[in-house]
Amino acid sequence: MELPESKVKCLVNGQNLNKLDDETFNEILRLAESHVCGKTDTEALTKLYDSKPDIVKSAYADITKLLIETARHDTSSEELSSLLRCTTLSKTYIDRFCKFYGNHKEQLQESLESIGNSLPHIIDVDWRLDYCIKSSINSPAGVPIYNVSLSTIKHGNIENVKFTCTVQQLQELVYKLKDAARHTEKLTNS
Repeated sequence: MELPESKVKCLVNGQNLNKLDDETFNEILRLAESHVCGKTDTEALTKLYDSKPDIVKSAYADITKLLIETARHDTSSEELSSLLRCTTLSKTYIDRFCKFYGNHKEQLQESLESIGNSLPHIIDVDWRLDYCIKSSINSPAGVPIYNVSLSTIKHGNIENVKFTCTVQQLQELVYKLKDAARHTEKLTNS
């Protein structure tokens, strides 16, 4: 998914960013990246407020939003550079921002992935067929039972989800998975 030019114009107020000196701009870049990656240092940001607090706050918000959106859309540094040229941001700041983004892109994406609410991905399925001869609970005896183990991965952690089901329940699960795959394919082709 590509980051639209109109969104970049909304995210960046180049006039405010151009009012910052080089040292403040670099420090805001560093603080925004550390904030997105979960290493917030609020005291360092308040030290920057001495010069122009409203401009610093606005610049910090703009840079943080831009870092998040570009990492979320997997934008390359070259694409970002061409998108930022449509704003009023100075060329030196565009080059500095793109270089910084290129160096920290993977860290930003990993941090964004860890705070997302996406479901785990199934990476492996293991199953075993058992035959229940007699049961102490109130369920029918003499029926095949499938023991299924799904290996899932979320945020780099692998977990196993285990459940048992009858033949009918397994057939229903397979039907629903095929139906979901068909709907997903239909959406991607549209």
